Amino acid sequence: MRIDCPVLVRLARFRAWPRACVLPALMVAAALLSTGCGSVGSAAVPAVQQAADTPRQPPADGRPRVLLPGMGEDGGDLSIALPAWPEEQHLVALRQDLRADLRFWVDQRSLELVAGGEVRYTFVARSASGARTVTFEGMRCASSERIILATGSIDGRWVPARSPRWTPVDRQDPTGMRALLHKDIFCPARLPVASLKELQSALKAGIHPRAVPD
Repeated sequence: MRIDCPVLVRLARFRAWPRACVLPALMVAAALLSTGCGSVGSAAVPAVQQAADTPRQPPADGRPRVLLPGMGEDGGDLSIALPAWPEEQHLVALRQDLRADLRFWVDQRSLELVAGGEVRYTFVARSASGARTVTFEGMRCASSERIILATGSIDGRWVPARSPRWTPVDRQDPTGMRALLHKDIFCPARLPVASLKELQSALKAGIHPRAVPD
């Protein structure tokens, strides 16, 4: 009987081996044969390599996720599912008087309330030339901070942020729109809203009834 498994061919040359090695070698050969290693041209692949070559399974809900190292409970990692890509029919326009050359929207379908007074949302900005920027963000009411969790690619896909971190809502935002969202809609008087329905109503109205005027 011809044995084509390269590993077994090597094991077959055990005449020159010390006697103490012969029995372990034969046991390895038997194990390889039981896994079907005798086919022509096949080779034994270490289990570690097989595990590394196995494609990772997508999340159970099929949604891409972003990982926040050290931001979960007890200092562990936090995995956040990204929302569906924003569609025009779900976009709610924000005040346009802050920047005449830009328009802004929030995807009402992406709104999410998180324990601890955090709001997550998809933010869309479009310039007069038609260039569009899409980000998925989080906002903390009590500390007036925001975090960019993912950005949108040209072909309409989410790209998780590489090093997401919390920063003041007005930092690196010359448009002033995040500060407006925080003060007038998401976190009136720096307090989180009670329900998702309340949050959606405030977004559509453009201001929350509890918002403190300037």
